[in-house]
Amino acid sequence: MKKSLLILLLVGFGFAGGANSHAAEAEDLNRMREFMSIMEGYYAIIDGVHAVSSDKEKSAILQLQKIEEIYKKRGDRAEAISVLRDVVKRTSNETVRNAAAVMLADALNETGQASEAVDVLRAALERNL
Repeated sequence: MKKSLLILLLVGFGFAGGANSHAAEAEDLNRMREFMSIMEGYYAIIDGVHAVSSDKEKSAILQLQKIEEIYKKRGDRAEAISVLRDVVKRTSNETVRNAAAVMLADALNETGQASEAVDVLRAALERNL
């Protein structure tokens, strides 16, 4: 794939058919390298999104983070806490429960409910031991 992209870029920048000055060629080559670097970064992001999206646990954790972020921006931490409590209580998936418990404890702590945050973490710890 990289080879075909390089050939396409070479043709597009005129390397395949004409004689450019060395300075122009070097400038064009630098632009191609920058473009290829950007494209590699873009494809790495796509791969990362795919890796998360194709894993139910990772997707659920990301979804919880986004829900919490939205409620936090709206100034409605109580609603985020409610969603996180529900997930901790209902899910049968230990990975998702552990992530939700940590997020719940953080939200509780940030809203001045430190004792309850510790209780949530202790309960999660007990399940994991």
